[in-house]
Amino acid sequence: MAKRERQKFLQQRVLDFILENKLVSGQHCLLSAVSGGPDSVCLLHILVKLQEELGIRLHIAHLNHQLRGAESEADAQYVSNLARRLDIPATIEQRNVKAYQGQHHLSLEEAAREVRYTFLAQVAKSVGVTRAAVGHTTDDHIETILMHLIRGSGTRGLRGLQPSSLWQSSGNSLTIIRPLLPVSRRETADYCSSHQLAPRIDTSNLSLSPLRNRIRCLRAITHE
Repeated sequence: MAKRERQKFLQQRVLDFILENKLVSGQHCLLSAVSGGPDSVCLLHILVKLQEELGIRLHIAHLNHQLRGAESEADAQYVSNLARRLDIPATIEQRNVKAYQGQHHLSLEEAAREVRYTFLAQVAKSVGVTRAAVGHTTDDHIETILMHLIRGSGTRGLRGLQPSSLWQSSGNSLTIIRPLLPVSRRETADYCSSHQLAPRIDTSNLSLSPLRNRIRCLRAITHE
């Protein structure tokens, strides 16, 4: 299959998945969480192409977790430039995840997740939307199942990531949708490359300290 045909096929798969699971049903505006990495940039680019067909407009949200210094600031600048190029409004802010971690006695991964989703819920409320699209892929789904099994969550953990889920905390709530669940991480990288999007690479993903990164590394080795 030619490259252009593969990209059109990928876009159609995402559209079919959105419609099949009613991910944007009744929505006039959708929040798109963009970290600057290949998955979220691929998702944003596809959603831009599908805006008219889905009858939605987009608002970008990016959070600087203040964990990687100049690298995090460069990510925020990249997303700002991308939003400007695509002519999409964006909310770009920063939060001190390390401080939150210390206050709530959480792992860094848990603290980052709570801070990130609280931020998304606040942005969603401020722009009048109820759903946020995130760039979770089928790889994230598999890794989540493996993490649950390793941690002993039993058969319940086999559910993994769902097309949509409700996030609630401290009076904030938001429906999280995952349009890229039928898409692999390799496909999002190829999509970005073919469209010359030059996404950012999070070097913290190279650390083997977080369990998810160790699982990711093991899967990469076994698939070589």
